[in-house]
Amino acid sequence: MKTSTIVAATVGTIAVATIGYAIYFDQKRRNDPDFRRKLKKEKKRALKQQKEEEKKKVTKTAKTVEEALASIKEDEFPTSMEAREKFCMEQLSTGEAHFTRGPEGYDTAAICFYKALKVYPAPAELVMVYQKTIPPEVFTLVMGMLSMDVHKKQEKYYTIFPPKEMNVKVDELPEGITAEGQKVVRRGLFVTKDFAAGETIYSETPIISSLEPSLEGKEFCHYCLKQIAAEDRVRCATCSKVVYCSETCQKTATTEFHAVLCTKDSEDASTPERALYDYTKETNNKYPEMIAKFLVRMVHEETLNSGEEYNLFDHIERLRFLEVRPSAAEEKEISLLKVALGSKIPGIEEFINEERYLTLKGKLLYNAYGISTSLDADRSVEPSPEQYRSVHDAPVVGAGFYRVTSYVSHSCDPNAKIVFLEHNNNMSVVASKDIKAGEELHVGFIDQKNGTLSTEQRRQELFQHYRFKCMCPLCESSQ
Repeated sequence: MKTSTIVAATVGTIAVATIGYAIYFDQKRRNDPDFRRKLKKEKKRALKQQKEEEKKKVTKTAKTVEEALASIKEDEFPTSMEAREKFCMEQLSTGEAHFTRGPEGYDTAAICFYKALKVYPAPAELVMVYQKTIPPEVFTLVMGMLSMDVHKKQEKYYTIFPPKEMNVKVDELPEGITAEGQKVVRRGLFVTKDFAAGETIYSETPIISSLEPSLEGKEFCHYCLKQIAAEDRVRCATCSKVVYCSETCQKTATTEFHAVLCTKDSEDASTPERALYDYTKETNNKYPEMIAKFLVRMVHEETLNSGEEYNLFDHIERLRFLEVRPSAAEEKEISLLKVALGSKIPGIEEFINEERYLTLKGKLLYNAYGISTSLDADRSVEPSPEQYRSVHDAPVVGAGFYRVTSYVSHSCDPNAKIVFLEHNNNMSVVASKDIKAGEELHVGFIDQKNGTLSTEQRRQELFQHYRFKCMCPLCESSQ
């Protein structure tokens, strides 16, 4: 008999037997209660065993990740761009050599790839490369190290921020319960010592600030927002669109952001920098420019690699923000930013996606403070359509985004006030009442029209602009 025939007959017999067993199995499953119970127990046992195996695997991975992070805890990473680039390439090459050895080299390879990630200027891009090029087992370890490192960094953040010398700390307070029964908490700023009314609690400079577009290039400093006399104005070396109060402000602004955003006196409105500048003038919106400044400063900070444990994004990612729904205006702003920065900052076009831009804008809308530096109390400033926290005691000439003061909560009967003692964007928080250690700081977010607004009017304005119902003692006692 031919071999093919034997094989065919055998396969046929196996198929018939398989079908017969399937019929028998189905009958037993349907008609035999003991058989069903036995199947159910076996299924539970198999599922339990599978969960235990997965748990062991997760535990082993977590242990490997923790040991890997501990092994590089004391490592010093290079600081200069050239040294970082060389170090990164060395780690990538070493990592590849290790994972080609197979599973025994995976742990060491993961450590090398993670070290490369620590110094790479655009870590998110490198993660995407890893996902496509390294073994899944190695990628899992690298991402585990990244996740654990981020978690530890997050836990540590509020133990060192704000700095102790600022006399305040960030703490959490309950703010109700969701429909699902989950507790809602908010973060607030609390003093760590007693303060008498009139005492300055702390001062801080902004992450970024901007003048109202209508005041740009006239009598206010583009960097610190200080009012300056005509004879004291320092001009940009390459454009006439901005002025400074000193060479120090000019040099600092140029280094941090203006060198990238300078219009260079171009008469061509289609040039990237000019188009962004003209948009802010036409709309009187300063936040697109503030976001541009923030992004450029963030990149500048990364290139310095000063050794600071937390960067600008670490500081702002924890802050509350308003949800901004995309519109034609935001689409245009994103497009202008991408064009203005794209040719000067590699990878920024991919970084500025819709979600990230709207989040940044939402953080400004919720946390920015109006800055009052004008020496003329009766000055008239063209109002901006953008909101900011301000009680309007003096004409507002711009807005600033602050690391610490963003955590201060609102009250219609505040115990502190915002002042600009140096007539620049350096903000001071001053006690307006006696404050005991452990008390939360509150300032006013809105102009109460010298107390003429009713509780309902105050609550309506706060909800409209900040999406919360004010529950301060003044509002609660007025009900």
